[in-house]
Amino acid sequence: MMNDELIRRHFRCIGEGGDMQAYDELYRLLCGRLIRFSAAITGSFHLAEEIVSDVFIMIWQKREQLAAVENPLVYLYVCTRNRSLNTLQQHRKHQHTSLDSLDTDALAMSPDQEQSMISAEVAQRIEAAIRSLPARCQLIFRLVKQDGLKYREVAELLNISSKTVDAQLTIAVKKVAEAIRLNMPSELAWSFLFR
Repeated sequence: MMNDELIRRHFRCIGEGGDMQAYDELYRLLCGRLIRFSAAITGSFHLAEEIVSDVFIMIWQKREQLAAVENPLVYLYVCTRNRSLNTLQQHRKHQHTSLDSLDTDALAMSPDQEQSMISAEVAQRIEAAIRSLPARCQLIFRLVKQDGLKYREVAELLNISSKTVDAQLTIAVKKVAEAIRLNMPSELAWSFLFR
């Protein structure tokens, strides 16, 4: 899970003093997650890398305005989402882009480091169960459980209600728990799903 206070501190240092070291550290902290998120929307890691790079360039260029940002993590996800959707619109002028048509393989490309504590076989079963979820449900599960965003942050990011996030997460947890319960002790399954 991301350290919100560290992200806020880096964001503040960038905005108040143009601190390049804080900027580099913020990029290192969030780059992989934002690229994975953008790639899920665009279907292209190459495009996602460009988009996230553009987002961070924009952050640096508008650093004096960062003090007004209340939640830097959500702000960066929203900027990434908007830039990803705009890029898709430019590439696909007449196609409607929906979060229900996400590239779910891209969501799974960067497995969380915490999973290294779980055996490879169990991790594969968990990942297979997560990948079997519908795209939006999978995205919500990963944003909350792997990226550490709060329900209201995910709701804001995806333009849905917090109740929808809660409902989708409940569905995801039940399906993943059912899929992995047969193959592992229930304590281990629940500790993974509810950390």
